[in-house]
Amino acid sequence: MNKIDPSLNEFAVEIDSLVPLPGNPRKGNIEAIMSSYNEFGQVKPIVVRPNGDGTSTVIAGNHQLEAARRLGWDKIAVVKYEADDKKATAFALADNRTVELGHTDPELLNDMLETVVEDYSTLLDGLGWDEFELAALEEQAFRLGNIEDAGYVPPVIINPNLDPVVPPTPEVTSPSGVTVVSDGENGKIVPTGDVDQNSVVATGSTTIGQSGSDRAIVQYTLVFDSPEQQKRWYDFIRWLRLDPGYDGNTTATRLLNFIDSHADF
Repeated sequence: MNKIDPSLNEFAVEIDSLVPLPGNPRKGNIEAIMSSYNEFGQVKPIVVRPNGDGTSTVIAGNHQLEAARRLGWDKIAVVKYEADDKKATAFALADNRTVELGHTDPELLNDMLETVVEDYSTLLDGLGWDEFELAALEEQAFRLGNIEDAGYVPPVIINPNLDPVVPPTPEVTSPSGVTVVSDGENGKIVPTGDVDQNSVVATGSTTIGQSGSDRAIVQYTLVFDSPEQQKRWYDFIRWLRLDPGYDGNTTATRLLNFIDSHADF
């Protein structure tokens, strides 16, 4: 079913009459566009150039066209632009480049996201603003001094060939009354108090149980060799959270279910 805004109905054409721009260098995120179309429908037309044979070539909006195809639409709204080959190509390049040259203010973006995140969490996930991206953005805004607190510090990628390796801090006490104890490979969050925190690292949560707490949270830090590796990890986590084949109310539960289904140990 088409989801074209009623204000654009007069501009709707058959999708089968549209031809993608040959050699388009722009590679967009079609899944993200599909998320937007699912939520809002099409609220702005794509730009096409008539070919004179009943078809038109898309010169701005090729990924919107593909998103509509995948969603099963048979029509999409277009604006027709009469131009020769060179002018149409130049327009396509200009349309892509003007987007690339822009930038986003992280503080203002964080402010806007906070106003809609509760009502549109599924949409934001589809657009790539999952819990990792939102937390990293919040931390960035925190570093710039615009918000009072941030719940997540994104990992800093260290190039072992260029950056010195900083030894892990053995103990860090947080304002909330817990202590992070590290053995150099992982950390355990434990209540601040009379607990022998070195024993926690050595023996696990049973040590904490002696002081009245029944669980310890073990945290592992992944050290990526490159931004590409980090991106692949986040892409995997996003996929895992959206894939219905792995049940669980938390990312950790889904990750363990994934491991259980693939590992043999």
